[in-house]
Amino acid sequence: QVLVDTKFEFGYVKDAKGNDKLIYMDEVGTPDSSRIWDGTALRSGKVVENSKEGFRQFLLNYFDDADILLNKNRMSERRALAKDNALPLQAMQDISDTYIGIAEKIIGHPLNVSQQPKQEIIDVLDQDYGLIR
Repeated sequence: QVLVDTKFEFGYVKDAKGNDKLIYMDEVGTPDSSRIWDGTALRSGKVVENSKEGFRQFLLNYFDDADILLNKNRMSERRALAKDNALPLQAMQDISDTYIGIAEKIIGHPLNVSQQPKQEIIDVLDQDYGLIR
């Protein structure tokens, strides 16, 4: 994998004494924040994008008014668009396959994908952290 570029998101919070502290606010080096290209393909002269960019482009082309997705002044319309529209299952599977593929390249073997992810999350939150009773 080739990490082409990434973004960093920072913000300020107040510490216990009320002083502003600069903090890092997001994940880093994932398909959400970075453009990642397939190294093998790149060495043969091809750019194969392994990031959310394909999904982003799908969304921009899927809806009639892409500006709703791009213009932060149209958030109420964006919320309505999300509430009133279901994306095709194949689009969701494609982005899932992208993320799984990147993870498998990083760890060097197939990823064990849960068949019951919701229950596993509930179990961890309950058994490991005591957050669900």
